[in-house]
Amino acid sequence: MTRRALLIGSATGGLTGPGNDTAALAAALTRWDFDPVVCDGENASRAGILDAYEQLIARSRPDDAAVVYYSGHGAYAKDPALAEGMPGPGVLQFIIPTDYEESSEDDFRGIANVELSLLLEKLTARTRNAAVILDCCHSGAMSRDLETGAVAKVWPRAVPACLARAHLDSLHRTCPGLAELSPRGNPDAVRLVACATNQRAYEAPNADDVTMGYFTDALTRVLDTLDPAAKPLSWATVGDRVRQLVLRQCGVQRPDSEGPRDRELFGTGLADQAAALPASRHREWIRISGAGLLGYREGDEFAIRNDEDLLGTTVVKWTDGQAAFGPLRGPDPSRDIPAGARAEVIATAVPPLPVALDAGTGSLAESVQADPALRLAAEGETAAVRTVTGSGGVALHDAAGPLNQPKAAPHQVLGDLKRIARARAVLRLSEDPGLALRTRVRVELAQVVDGVARPLPAGGAVLHPGQAVCVTVHNDGDPGEYVYVSLLDVGVSAQVTLLNPENPSGVPIAPGKRYVFGGNDVTGTLPGMELSWPSSVPPVLPRKESIVVLISEERTEAALLQQQGVRTSGALNRLEAQLLRLGARDGREIITPMLTRPMRFAVQTIGFDLAPVPAPRAEEAVFEIDDRPGHDFLGAASGPPARIAVRLPALVVHHNRAFRNRDFRLDTLVLTTGADGKLRHRVRTARFAGTVDGTRLPVSESPLFEGEVREQLDVAVWVSPDRGAEADFAGIAGESAAEIVDAAEAALTAATGGAIGLYRAAFGPGERFGAARPKAEHTVRTADFTFGLAVAEAPDSGPSDPQ
Repeated sequence: MTRRALLIGSATGGLTGPGNDTAALAAALTRWDFDPVVCDGENASRAGILDAYEQLIARSRPDDAAVVYYSGHGAYAKDPALAEGMPGPGVLQFIIPTDYEESSEDDFRGIANVELSLLLEKLTARTRNAAVILDCCHSGAMSRDLETGAVAKVWPRAVPACLARAHLDSLHRTCPGLAELSPRGNPDAVRLVACATNQRAYEAPNADDVTMGYFTDALTRVLDTLDPAAKPLSWATVGDRVRQLVLRQCGVQRPDSEGPRDRELFGTGLADQAAALPASRHREWIRISGAGLLGYREGDEFAIRNDEDLLGTTVVKWTDGQAAFGPLRGPDPSRDIPAGARAEVIATAVPPLPVALDAGTGSLAESVQADPALRLAAEGETAAVRTVTGSGGVALHDAAGPLNQPKAAPHQVLGDLKRIARARAVLRLSEDPGLALRTRVRVELAQVVDGVARPLPAGGAVLHPGQAVCVTVHNDGDPGEYVYVSLLDVGVSAQVTLLNPENPSGVPIAPGKRYVFGGNDVTGTLPGMELSWPSSVPPVLPRKESIVVLISEERTEAALLQQQGVRTSGALNRLEAQLLRLGARDGREIITPMLTRPMRFAVQTIGFDLAPVPAPRAEEAVFEIDDRPGHDFLGAASGPPARIAVRLPALVVHHNRAFRNRDFRLDTLVLTTGADGKLRHRVRTARFAGTVDGTRLPVSESPLFEGEVREQLDVAVWVSPDRGAEADFAGIAGESAAEIVDAAEAALTAATGGAIGLYRAAFGPGERFGAARPKAEHTVRTADFTFGLAVAEAPDSGPSDPQ
């Protein structure tokens, strides 16, 4: 048997870690007797990646093991006629090769998820021992802010549909195998993915100050600590440890494993799960073999079982790099541990919240050190939370600003610190790797507007107080597979609230059915769950609000999270034990799960950013192409150019259906923020006479805008019949971009009798206000027109639009 690995690293769009990722994984896999082939740099072009994949397929034999790995950007393109969000119906996902920027409408250089799935199908036809590992954003659908300052591995905006449409059409014409792909994914290939669909993966300097993806760094560390000659562990086991390590570094990225995850690592046989590690007596300690290698550490808790008999529990006190050790707790702490006893993980310890204290709050140090959920930040460490003493008292701050209103004395913020630590723990809840829920469940987030649900992505949306949301849970399981669902809201103030208190043991959902949290079961209406900004948090910047969805195969008392003290009677299941631990007033209380029983469950987290201001008025103007990305990219910190120039270098008329041989005009509106913080705008008009289909029209070389930009750059383009009248753009005014855009369209409509919105875009500092956008995305193709929109850095001297 030969073990082969194809490791693809595509360092594009500002990423610097893919090369380090592939090098680290190549070294790790070599220990496991793999022959890795690294495909990076110019070799990681579209053609290079496809050729390397085909070579791997051709060389693979039935007894061989094959691994395909990718590190780089994930991206998506949407058809405006089919989809508004990402991903979802009508949305194409793909990876970004190093030559992606050379794409054109007739030569798309991305590699679509369906292409990857077809290649994987060919690979598993040669060998069933295959694994795909993806370290990119939106990786969960491939092959089938952060306080850390990490860089997201996602293309900042939807790729223009015109770039990918011809490619997709070609795939559907030439690849009959598309219809045969299983919607559940390839049954013969394990998939280890860096994040869930709709989430983002990140790269940042690791503990060795080497920039790597969080996911790949964790995976390579786990592989390096395991002994290839030892008893094999499952992909689920490895995936669970990787997830825990990533969550400790980046609480909003949750890696996952898919497919036959109960297989042994790099094999096809079944392996023991992480819930069952060998346990034995070692003097006064219980020794849990392999726990140290897998990254378990002090504070993690295990149940010790012999067949079905529960012998007791142990909380890890120390590790030796290979095994973990702790005292036996139970009716007979000194009892012998028979051969064959196993240790099942019950709960993993959440890393203590690092807190930095300023000079005015030194008296708080002893309390912080005494609390197991908190710790003092080390010198030079960037603390998650810090105290700031001002004239109004002591407040807590994080990277985004103040977390609470100032309090008179330092000890009064201790409760806030504990609440923040507890909220972080809830966000890190995770299912047992050996007991993952098998029932297929989908969770959808939507904004409720006038009783109608408008779908939102599972992360990154911006909402405002007074708006409402709903969460829909679909049970796509087989007959007889009921699930019970509870929702926990982790608000911007770190308050954890059960969103279905009327069903404290979970809402039952039958197979093939769905339940809408936020709906009225009596009237059948959809009022939604209204959002509000808590008075305890200063309204400075938007903050994340998360909804943790707990899905179990039996009823679970989620209300235990909100109870104080320790419940001593009743048979708790594994999820209830975790919730009870999180709800305990004193983190040192040990919840001894002598009566806990295994139960399959899943945890999904969805979220959005809640802004502390009322929602701005939405634009009434409608555009054929809306190329505005999420707010987090618009507001991302970066070094923007001092000046930019916006040009329209080309205009082609494909179908002049709207105006026949009449004259028409093209109007462009460019907005940015002036030095005084107020919006400034500039309108340019180009007129064209008697055009026919296929005409390439001359466009002025002078820029639509040239000058200094701040905060954001907005662009709007309209086409209208030219009747000789002048639009009254001088009267355009407004406090927001929406007001100005609507006012411009109203002025155009009044002068021309009807304006058609062609294109709407926005650029932020994270893209250097569009100057960093690849040339492949400069072309805009609407139903009847093609035009270019180029944004480039402008020289320091030259004409400047008035600010």
